[in-house]
Amino acid sequence: MNVYRCQDDGSQSSTSCSCSQSSCSQSCCQPSCVPYPCPGPVGPRGPMGPTGPTGPAGSASMTGATGPTGPAGPMGPMGIMGPRGPQGVQGRQGVPGPQGPAGVTGAFGPAGPTGPRGPQGPIGPTGPEGVQGLQGVQGPQGPTGPAGPAGVPGAPGPTGATGPTGAAGADGTADTITIGTVTVGSPPAVIDRTGGPNHVLDFVFPISSTVVPFASGQAVSLTSGPTGAAGLPAFLGFGSWAQGGSVLGPVINLEGGQAGFAFPMPRAATLTDFSASFQNLFPLNYPDTSVSVSAQVYAAQPGSTAFSPVAAVTLAPALTGTVPAGQVSNAQANGLSVPLAAGTQLLMVFSISATGADLVKNISGLAGASIALAG
Repeated sequence: MNVYRCQDDGSQSSTSCSCSQSSCSQSCCQPSCVPYPCPGPVGPRGPMGPTGPTGPAGSASMTGATGPTGPAGPMGPMGIMGPRGPQGVQGRQGVPGPQGPAGVTGAFGPAGPTGPRGPQGPIGPTGPEGVQGLQGVQGPQGPTGPAGPAGVPGAPGPTGATGPTGAAGADGTADTITIGTVTVGSPPAVIDRTGGPNHVLDFVFPISSTVVPFASGQAVSLTSGPTGAAGLPAFLGFGSWAQGGSVLGPVINLEGGQAGFAFPMPRAATLTDFSASFQNLFPLNYPDTSVSVSAQVYAAQPGSTAFSPVAAVTLAPALTGTVPAGQVSNAQANGLSVPLAAGTQLLMVFSISATGADLVKNISGLAGASIALAG
């Protein structure tokens, strides 16, 4: 490759141009290209020349362009803390964070002092009857009781055979017989008030009587109070019973449906006999208490609802110690004479009373009674 140099023809400055071997490049000053030896490799850079003279000062009114920001200087020492500013307005409450894990259970504290005793609660219902205990040793025989009332005379026996005819007696004076009084009573009798020969005879004809029965039908409930006196009684009908609404007293005022347990007398009569019985249904164990069952006939005048007792019996044996289920107590009173006017209302009443250590009792059993009315 040749290097051509343009000749200086006086019209243009000489330039150097790189041309091909056969011709100059289009930028050369054709056709004045003359061959020129090709330059050698570039030599090393020469030393920096001396600083040129200082140029004239620029105009003070003109600000030069801002130079680039220099690097940051080192951080200065921390200044003195300023006074505390006023407290800012409280910000909104943040959303609660999740609950943390449960802490370890602390040790039990010492027991507090015992509080005051509370008031006594109400008495609970009576519990079921306990199991019957073992039968105790039989006690010594008690003293003989008083003789009971004489029984009713038996029916007359059959007439005996006719005896042989006796020897004829001496003629005597004739006796006279006069009828005195005629009454109804018991026992029947013929009473010679004067004796012979002029007899005055009083006649007592048998009484025609009616028996009125009473029965509870189902088990009655009888109670005693804190003093041992009768509590709630039972009124007997003819196969049914009703609980008295109040503690038994000398006067009973029947109210509501209880009035249906009294019956009126259709005619005047006399109460002559009274019988009653009671059968307890459950085993009882009363080692320090004796319970007596009583039956009473209460009567009220026609049109009245106030009943008062006119006859009473206390049943035996009493319920004390170990009493087996099914034990029967009874009583009977004969030879009574209680006049009852027509229209009198009668009421059969059972009750209990208690003596001993434990006076409040409640027993259940079957009750029955009957009365005889003459006239």
